[in-house]
Amino acid sequence: MLKLESDKERLKTTKVNYIFWNKIFPTIELTDYTEGMFNGDPDTPIDVAQLNQINYILDEVECGKGVRILEVGCGNGHLLEEIRKRGANGIGITISPEEVAFCKQRGLDVRLLNYRDIDDEWTHKFDAVIANGSVEHFVQAKEASQNLDDAIYRNFFEICRRVINPKSSIKKIINTTIFFVRKPDPRNLLKSPFAFSWGSDNFHWSMLNKSFAGWYPVEGQLERCAKDYFNLVKTVDGTYDYHLTSEHWLRRVKKAFTDFRELPKFIRAFLSVLIRHPVHTLTMTACCMVTQSWGWQFRPPNPPIKLLRQTWKYHG
Repeated sequence: MLKLESDKERLKTTKVNYIFWNKIFPTIELTDYTEGMFNGDPDTPIDVAQLNQINYILDEVECGKGVRILEVGCGNGHLLEEIRKRGANGIGITISPEEVAFCKQRGLDVRLLNYRDIDDEWTHKFDAVIANGSVEHFVQAKEASQNLDDAIYRNFFEICRRVINPKSSIKKIINTTIFFVRKPDPRNLLKSPFAFSWGSDNFHWSMLNKSFAGWYPVEGQLERCAKDYFNLVKTVDGTYDYHLTSEHWLRRVKKAFTDFRELPKFIRAFLSVLIRHPVHTLTMTACCMVTQSWGWQFRPPNPPIKLLRQTWKYHG
């Protein structure tokens, strides 16, 4: 079992992030924090686009009646609900107590568990594993600066290999993951954003690290780390989809400030988080609304990242 000194820091930052999201966004009816699939039509409603992606993911892992699926980083359970509708058996894990409570209220099987702490109890219990937007949280910039990222990604695939039943006819993983195109020096992410020119790549990467933490792989890195466990069988580029999704979120938040029916509950939720976590709340708000560093990374014509949907098949 891989243990890292930075695990406590990673868990703390991620938990605070989801306190922020899960207090504020539900007041404006946003509870799914994953990108949609617009199939080339920017006018597709966001809820339809997000359901498109969920169905794509579930089709890729052959989700049907009786199939057993583990979702690593299950969020508020939207994908798990669709698993249930298909007659399959889904278990989700998350490190957010708020998400566990939200999912349990909906009758979903969700556990408060760091994926690195999955033990032998779940060995060979699943037909497939889904990581929809969670891989970006697995590595931190500090770990990347110490060249630990390969070991962390390899450990993830090793865990997936262990929990998948080798006698299953499916034996797949699917992930949706952001990848660096213009990879920064991880040491720069640990500096203040104001050590760099406003609007530069390093400025935005530092803002994102202060707000969201995490680190992205580069293309080819996951294949290298998975080679002893899984083969990559399919890749779909969803970068523009994530751009459209992020811009929708930004418009939705801005709308809350001009809609007097929504504004009071939005402000109450914001203040409740601000009181508990003032520095992080202000940093996150600046990152998303002022510098718009979150949206920057997806915007055409030359985004510094790619969003890839990857399907893997257990080999051997």
